[in-house]
Amino acid sequence: MDTSHYLSLLVGYLIGTSLWFLVYHFYPSIWKSKKIDFQRPAIEFGLAIIAVIAIIGIGQLYINNLLIPSNKNVLLDSLNQLLIFTPVILLVIIRKQSLETLWLPIDKIGLRVIIGFFLGLCSLIAYWITRQNANDFFKMIAETLQYRNLSYLIQVFLEDVTIALIFVRLSAWIGNKWSLIIVAILFAGGHIPSMLANGVNFNEFGHLVADTILAIIVFTALSKSKDIWWFVLIHYFMDMTQFYGKMGG
Repeated sequence: MDTSHYLSLLVGYLIGTSLWFLVYHFYPSIWKSKKIDFQRPAIEFGLAIIAVIAIIGIGQLYINNLLIPSNKNVLLDSLNQLLIFTPVILLVIIRKQSLETLWLPIDKIGLRVIIGFFLGLCSLIAYWITRQNANDFFKMIAETLQYRNLSYLIQVFLEDVTIALIFVRLSAWIGNKWSLIIVAILFAGGHIPSMLANGVNFNEFGHLVADTILAIIVFTALSKSKDIWWFVLIHYFMDMTQFYGKMGG
């Protein structure tokens, strides 16, 4: 793993999330929301897990070119992303649940997205400042906001929706505190297979700890806001640095 890239990502996410806490401190009314409850949260969580398994299965079809042939067509590839995450949409429709149960509040969407865009820019600036041999900042912005990346944006958005699906239902079942810890550990644990394959060293172990702490901070903010609109662009900007972050990359 490129340590410089990793540390810059860490800084970017921390800056973006910390600035959200600052905005929330001064304008809490933007994120006024009701507690989300379910009659049988354990069942809802189980159904959410089944939906995730289905997503993974459809994702395998995509990897093996068994969905819509796209030939790198942006719209067709975007449609494939929608197909991959269809189980989440179907589950909410079948269970007659609101978008709020996916942390997608319908009020003040424009404002939430605008705030997220500026937080994403701040995250990207933090990444750029701390990244060794970073690309020109304005070039990074121009490349990241290209139309050809639409499918990546949709993928990131639906990934966040899926995380919200799981977290909201787990939190309703076992409580927010334990959900934060469990989801953070699972988030960090997702890197363990590659660590084992490449050999575990002290730096990799440190990354695991840092990922867990970062996940707790991010999910604390998300669970407080009950809103992923503001986070999606932070996630997207940080994800796209793998393509446009490094000079000559």
